[in-house]
Amino acid sequence: MYEGDSVYLRYSTFLVISLLFVNFIPVFGDDYISPTTQEQQLYEKLLSEFMRLNIEKKDVSQVLETFEKPLVISFPCNSTDKINQVVSVIKTKLTRFDETQTHEEGVITGGTYTWKCTVTTMEGKVTMDCNNELKINSDYIMHDVQKDSRIKKIENQIMMYHEFLHGELMIDAITSSEKWREDTCNKPSGEKIDYSYSDKTHKIINPLQQEFASQLIEQAGGKMVVKEIPVEETNGGSFAKKVGSLNDFPQFIKNGISVSLRGTNLFNTKFSSQDSDIILYGNLINKTESGIAWLYIFGMQAEQPGDKQLTETKIHIPEWIKKNAGWWVDGSINNTDFLKGIEYLIQHGVISLPHTEKQHNVDKIPNWVKQNAALWYEGKIDDKTFAAGIQYLISIGIISV
Repeated sequence: MYEGDSVYLRYSTFLVISLLFVNFIPVFGDDYISPTTQEQQLYEKLLSEFMRLNIEKKDVSQVLETFEKPLVISFPCNSTDKINQVVSVIKTKLTRFDETQTHEEGVITGGTYTWKCTVTTMEGKVTMDCNNELKINSDYIMHDVQKDSRIKKIENQIMMYHEFLHGELMIDAITSSEKWREDTCNKPSGEKIDYSYSDKTHKIINPLQQEFASQLIEQAGGKMVVKEIPVEETNGGSFAKKVGSLNDFPQFIKNGISVSLRGTNLFNTKFSSQDSDIILYGNLINKTESGIAWLYIFGMQAEQPGDKQLTETKIHIPEWIKKNAGWWVDGSINNTDFLKGIEYLIQHGVISLPHTEKQHNVDKIPNWVKQNAALWYEGKIDDKTFAAGIQYLISIGIISV
């Protein structure tokens, strides 16, 4: 994966497949599952950090209020409308993450915000009783053993902001959108409430979180560059695009530049340096839509003795191991056989990974690791992303090396 060595460019590239999304479930049932201790503790930590942020951003105080007490929004309809009054009662709880939950592209989510409402109409009154749910994928958020700590903290805050926006934007519509109120006041019996204002397509959220991320990067001493990968500039979805120059960041050149990627509609990405140019290679997941690359530019963090050897360890996974991953995914071989095989290959130097310390013991293999194996087998993620899952299994004691 390392092309065009440069004494000035040290890069770490990660395709953030923890894509975030919102669900819409029209009926609420008695199916609440409390979060795990790990999820609750992680949420409290991230929320505390989020509340201490001192940057400009869209106010999300209304959705935050729904975690503490019901938010009640009531308004009268016009005399000519079908409905006389609309009352919304909105509550949000942290609930356990569903490991089977994936984004439309089949990739793993870092979090979800679900609008979960019971809607009743009686005697000219519409009542929305919403018991919304926030879920965070604590295993996925905590597993990344390679990412720059500065970037990891920023990504966590982006995830929180993103999910809160899915709640806040819908509350804004209920509170102040004349069109939403008119449509709801004239909703035919049996027709679903319009939840599109919560922005499942991210047309509103994307620019808001982009500005949010840029401010966080600046505060942490870095720079953020956003590049679009238009469909017409690709060759059947494959691309090689200049995304910057080392000379654009003279303040970082002395100790080396770290370039990290957060991608939308991108996979199989890698960087190389040609002269002073930084080139991004990759593929579009959906070949009919443009990709977006957020580049996080930092100066390299100071290394401790011994770190240099670890950071320069290259990932090497023989191509034939993908067949084993495919057999594991389709059930031809079981968990034990696959993982013992991987363990043996690491111990005997067939697979090379950066050094990973065991951090704690977990008995269960997270579902996302197997999903990663499926995506790797299909060529939708690169070796480094698949290797991160193997490193996570090492860190939790499931694989011993």
